Amino acid sequence: MGPIDRLRTALKRDLLRRPSPVALATLGVFAVALTARILWVSYVDSPFDNVFSDMAGYINRAHQAAYGEGDPFPIFGTLYPPGTHLVYALEMRMVGWTHRDPMLILHCLWGAVVAPCTMLLALRVVPRLRIAVVVGLVAALWYPALSFSGFFSSEQPYAGAIAVSTWLLVRQIESGKNPVALGVASSVAYLVRPQIILTLVALGLVGLLVLWRRPAGAPRLRVGRLVVAGAILTSAVAFGAIRYHSLSGRWGVISDNAAMTRLWADTDYGSIRSKLGFHFDSPPKMELGERRELQVDGYLGDPVVLDQARRDAVRRMSLGQRVGRWLGNVRLLFVDNALWPDSMHATGGWRQAWSSASKTVLLAVLCPLAVLGIACCLRRPSVVLVVCTAHVLTMLVVAAFFFAEARYRVPYDMFIMLLGLAGTLAAARWLVRQSS
Repeated sequence: MGPIDRLRTALKRDLLRRPSPVALATLGVFAVALTARILWVSYVDSPFDNVFSDMAGYINRAHQAAYGEGDPFPIFGTLYPPGTHLVYALEMRMVGWTHRDPMLILHCLWGAVVAPCTMLLALRVVPRLRIAVVVGLVAALWYPALSFSGFFSSEQPYAGAIAVSTWLLVRQIESGKNPVALGVASSVAYLVRPQIILTLVALGLVGLLVLWRRPAGAPRLRVGRLVVAGAILTSAVAFGAIRYHSLSGRWGVISDNAAMTRLWADTDYGSIRSKLGFHFDSPPKMELGERRELQVDGYLGDPVVLDQARRDAVRRMSLGQRVGRWLGNVRLLFVDNALWPDSMHATGGWRQAWSSASKTVLLAVLCPLAVLGIACCLRRPSVVLVVCTAHVLTMLVVAAFFFAEARYRVPYDMFIMLLGLAGTLAAARWLVRQSS
């Protein structure tokens, strides 16, 4: 049998092979998630109608990257990481900004992919397909995530990238498959929001401990393939640093955003005004009533100026005051802050009811169960739970020291759900033991 005949036989075998129940469920959950988002952007909230504030900045920079149109980059290109506008620029180059329907479908794919990844990871927490499908459908219709389909913001690309990155990482540890895809997904997530690097560093330290101690039941780590993924991510980090230097003339990691968010996190400043005519307000700080304004002479994101203002303010604070502010920052992920920019739209009716119900479920059900899930991970670690715990702890640490908004939590809701599932399983087992 020649190579053509072998290929023909293999194709026939694959085409005639009956799809597995897991594959069918994955496609079904993805279809529900994508359909829900397409209906949302078609009938509820289109991102084309919401090109303002942060969204306008991303789209303007995407136009510049894709077509050379719009305001030129220079210094304001350093205020945000480049990932979000590059994602939208790529979509523009693929289908064209004026072709709205294809653009919307590409946009919705980022949010839709979270649901099947959540389902596949849930199947590793509780090996019951029906339960995993329910968790995936909850993720597909989770209001905070669904609502960001209506905005060209960073939430959807980041949520999709970390969901795929997490699933590929777990799969890599289990089977050694797809190190290149893992590196690419992690790189996209890093370029959109660099905080994922903290998660990966923490997981790298766990991996080194596993390789050194080799505890019983620990997964077999394929170091060579993980190095391939790490090399791709390192290239993305280098790209971010070189781009930052080319735009600002300074060496840094990826953007000036950290200096501004640390100013919000540590002080009562809530606004920055430049004598050049630019003005920047933080919506959560406005809600908290922290409206103190910092006046700057030049670029409003200048890290030297912002860091000096932060240090001057911190110098007058006690340790207790600083700790109280850090805890208050974490609270903003869950309470004390409206889900901007959706809060401008969900002002009544079914949409407000759905939003409020999601928040109640998150605070009253998912978060307590997730805490129990983290405790289970500490007692009996598994790959999925360790990765989910690392993501959630990253979210909390970044919130404490680099400020927070409720919208920053949304891409991490899937990890809270998965830890909540582990907590539910532990609680159910405890009840069974008590009743027997």
